Parts: sequence; structure tokens; C-alpha cells
Amino acid sequence: MEQALVFASIVLGVAVAFELENLNRVLRSDKVTWHWAQPAFALFILLSIIAYWWGAASQPDGQITFAQFLPVMFQLVMLVLLAAVSLPDKVGEEGVDLAEYYQRNRRYQWLLASLYFWSIHIGYLGHVFTTSATAGDVFLRAGPDTMFGLLFIAMIFAKRWSVVAVGFAFLALSPIIWAARTLG
Repeated sequence: MEQALVFASIVLGVAVAFELENLNRVLRSDKVTWHWAQPAFALFILLSIIAYWWGAASQPDGQITFAQFLPVMFQLVMLVLLAAVSLPDKVGEEGVDLAEYYQRNRRYQWLLASLYFWSIHIGYLGHVFTTSATAGDVFLRAGPDTMFGLLFIAMIFAKRWSVVAVGFAFLALSPIIWAARTLG
């Protein structure tokens, strides 16, 4: 497991470097028209990367097979792609409008976020179904996260800023919920 964690740490470090490099580029340019949605998405992805690494680092030591690592690799690739798209990678002479950037990339970035989320959640659902005694227990354990997964899918299609804002408001709960889970 230690080698897998080192490898995952390197890949996630690349993802954070993409995001920070693009953030630096956007912050230093005087040709950026700011809008809240894309920086909010970038922050959400940065927190997702941190949460993923933290979860991986807290796993008990043990062996991991190549087959067990393949879904992890898929999730790492999704996080790198999400980090790369979370902020513009270039600001040309004409500048960049972050509202326009968000609308142009929303389907791609929320599709990646959905694939990332569901690749984790499907494994969790399998665990819940095999360890829960009742349907009510399954609903209580898996229901809230499943609702977040459906919200990821809905964000692919959310174009109106008011709908996007409501989606982000609900998604803002996920880091709070994750942090609360790690307190105990």
C-alpha cells in the first residue's frame, strides 16, 4: 500500500501544481473578467484532491493488487483532468472571461466530476448493500451521498446562473460533511 500511496501522492501533487500554476496565471493577468462560478469550482476541486489524498493516507497499511489499484488510477486521472480544467491554462491577448469559460467547459468539467464521484460511490454502494441489514439502513447510509452524485449529474445541464448558484450552495455542504465525518 505504501508504494501505491507514494504514486498517488505524486499524481495528486501534479494535479495541485496544475491548479496553482493556472491560478497564478489568472491572478497575475489584468485581462481576466472575474466571475464567481469558476473559482468556486476550482476551490471545490482543490478540496476534493485534499480529501482524496487524506482518505488514502489514512488507510491501514496492507497489500493492494493491481486490479484493486485500477479504480484508484481512474480516480487519480479524473482528479488531474479536473485540476487542469478548473482554471484557464492560458490568458491570451484578448483576455479571458471566467463566466464564459465556465459555460464553455461546464459539461466537460461536471462530467469528469460525475465520473470521479460515481467511481468512488459505486464501490461504497456495494459495501453498503453487503453490510446493511435493512433497506432503511441502506437508504440512511447511502442516500445523502447518492443525492450529491445526482447533483453532479444535474450540474452538467445547469446553465442559468441561479441554478448553478443553488447547485454550488448544496455542493458547499460536502466539504463540511466530510470534515465532520473526520472529527470522530
